[in-house]
Amino acid sequence: MLPNLSTFSELYSKIADDPRVTVWHISLYTCMLNLWEQSGFQKQVKVSRKLLMARAHFGSITTYHKCITQLKELGYILYVPTYDSYQGSVIEIVL
Repeated sequence: MLPNLSTFSELYSKIADDPRVTVWHISLYTCMLNLWEQSGFQKQVKVSRKLLMARAHFGSITTYHKCITQLKELGYILYVPTYDSYQGSVIEIVL
């Protein structure tokens, strides 16, 4: 079953209502949701730090790493980093 507008609304509402989450988390998560949609809702999506930072308007690598780690710890995503810029890291949106 492919996600629909209701699924996106539920995912966004869940993160937006979480008091532990900042605007930085929401910005990054929204970019991930967009990339997930563009991939045809594949279970796992390859991403690059450079692309996510640009789309989320992050200027600091430290902020990016802090936010992506916290999104993983909070259970919003599964994240498998790679340190090879040609492969890309893998994210999975937790439904």
